[in-house]
Amino acid sequence: MHSFWLLFGFLLVLQQVYAQSNTLCTDNFNNDACQQIARDQEMTCQLVPTKTDCILDADLSLPTLSVLTAEEAFLASGIVSENVVVIGEILEGNVPYRTVVIVKSDYLGGVGDQLKGLKYCHPGYDHDKRITRFVLEELDWKAVSLNCEDDKTLTELKYKAFSEFYGDSCRPGTWTEDYEFDAFLKNKYPSLCKLCSSETCSSYTVPLNDSLTCLTNGGDVALSDLSYANAFFEIGSNSQNYRYLCPNGTLTTSLNPCVWTSQLNRVLITSRQSASTMESYLKSKMPSYVVSVDSTGSTSLERHLAHLLQLSNTDKINLLLPTSLNSYVSAQRTFPISPSICNRILKWSVTTELENRKCQWLQQASITHGLLPPISCVQSEDNDTLSSLDNIAQKGADVTFIDANYGYIARRKQLSNAAYPETDVTKLSKIVIVVRNETDWYKELKDFSGKGICLPSYGGKEWLAFIDLLRKNNVIQNSIDYGAIFSSFVGESCTPGANYKDLDIANTNSQKLCSNCVPIDITETARYCNAEPNNKYYNSRGALKCLENGAGDYAVISLNDLPEYYIKRPENQLFRIISKNGSLSNTPGLTIDENAPIAIIISGEVVFNNVTPSTYNDTILYLKHMEVEFGENLDKAFKVFESFNHTKNLLFPDSTPGLTFEGSSNQYIGTYKTLLSNSEISGPVVNGVFQPSYPAIFIVLVITFFAQLI
Repeated sequence: MHSFWLLFGFLLVLQQVYAQSNTLCTDNFNNDACQQIARDQEMTCQLVPTKTDCILDADLSLPTLSVLTAEEAFLASGIVSENVVVIGEILEGNVPYRTVVIVKSDYLGGVGDQLKGLKYCHPGYDHDKRITRFVLEELDWKAVSLNCEDDKTLTELKYKAFSEFYGDSCRPGTWTEDYEFDAFLKNKYPSLCKLCSSETCSSYTVPLNDSLTCLTNGGDVALSDLSYANAFFEIGSNSQNYRYLCPNGTLTTSLNPCVWTSQLNRVLITSRQSASTMESYLKSKMPSYVVSVDSTGSTSLERHLAHLLQLSNTDKINLLLPTSLNSYVSAQRTFPISPSICNRILKWSVTTELENRKCQWLQQASITHGLLPPISCVQSEDNDTLSSLDNIAQKGADVTFIDANYGYIARRKQLSNAAYPETDVTKLSKIVIVVRNETDWYKELKDFSGKGICLPSYGGKEWLAFIDLLRKNNVIQNSIDYGAIFSSFVGESCTPGANYKDLDIANTNSQKLCSNCVPIDITETARYCNAEPNNKYYNSRGALKCLENGAGDYAVISLNDLPEYYIKRPENQLFRIISKNGSLSNTPGLTIDENAPIAIIISGEVVFNNVTPSTYNDTILYLKHMEVEFGENLDKAFKVFESFNHTKNLLFPDSTPGLTFEGSSNQYIGTYKTLLSNSEISGPVVNGVFQPSYPAIFIVLVITFFAQLI
């Protein structure tokens, strides 16, 4: 106990030291550069997977310095407090984009119905520069209104409205991340591609310049960038033939351009309390980069700091008076208000306050990037997955990610799959059967009958895979009443959660399935069956302890749910694996080959309440767009599949590289889907899949029907 308190005290001191040291917070880590800047003990590197953590640290008044991209700053400005301040901006050789709208000189002005019927030359959505859909549709949302139709997605309603409002136009490239739906939209609303030089409505080569070429080839209005517009107005008589259309509807000449969106510079941010310290540090360590600082030469740390801050040789740091990030951004850009379109909002169910905060960042990022439908965040009442699933089932929320443990339970609550995570192979669930090394009662799978089982949780992935194995091998009754057939097959056991009524697993003998469960503190009660850490035998580690203590005769666990050190501990020589073919391993321990697990499956899935076809399609389209914007893109302002606030596995597992949808050929997704589909079908097995059994009367009716057709 004494050593525990010494360790605890040391960690507290270490935390205080860390909290007081100045940190350069970066996701662009370079070990050599970080070692060099730490030499004078004024600054240390803090490597983070996402700049969001840097912003949140500054919001907590920690002495951290970080550089943000324009979109990172724009996103954060609508969420963080006045405590996050800008102390400088990065001036680059290339000026950030500034969008402009150009019209023919005979246009009388206005950004509403006055534009109706005009031929719009849009640059499309595929750009080298990071220009969001929100910016590229700024004129559209000022001018066009949607007519709500229940049988159409919001995405289709948007392009339908554009098609009906504008005349023949060009909006090249990708409209939606669902390629089949993209082709459907372009076929249904062809006027939006009529002015494009390509019949396939393919992307422009230089979008913001090619839109001006479209303007001179029959268009009436074009969206471009000020740099291209300046060159455009120098050509021939363009300065007499065209005007700038301003956001307020007025017109100006080429000599007095008006900008719709002026992109921010990259900025240096810190906490308000650290602003003076960080400013002094930049002046002293990077004098040749800081504007208006006298310098006879660079310091020894400049190139290392420049590398970590991603500064080129020509970039300059313009130091500013400490200004709240919100004030800095709002002085240059208009922050979007969450749209309410046709009363459709995708409600994301979360289970903790921290997950709710990450969801709010996703909500804000979705707004700033123009994703549809808009989302909101709903925290479940009991702050757990079961209450989250109930919330969706009762239509209090729409969608959430669940661990594979809850796939069967989600089906009992009539929820459907929307997407699967493409799980890192090191994070796949490898489900195995384990017995004690001295086991002499086991010869084949049927010997499990009447024996006590140790499960991580009742109704979970191990439970599901084990029943599926027994059914396929005709060891257990071929029934989809899993609660009944499992309860009758096993002896007195410990399956945490078997006492939960809200699992919706009928005919569960909770008394038998909870009989061997005990709490960690055995002085509290003789039995404790809840599926939570207070149960000594909860989760895969607990199930092994259950087997080790003799509270069960065998265990079914997921190896990847065990800590790596735990798999290699010497005590595991007490165990032996039973492979999916029913054979007992010749060697003790938990080290296995790929043929041993009874199932290898993905980490989980996204589920939702599939109310209508349009609800389904809205959800899928949002998820596909979300995955591209906040997962696939390299230059993204928000990383939805990374940790948040230094906490892993919020909204999605951190092992998720992306999402995949129906039709995936991923074998581990296929195994997971088969386990779930088998649990709903009670017919014969063909290639590992149960086939529906049709009543004889049904077969007779079908034969009679076709006989009448002949």
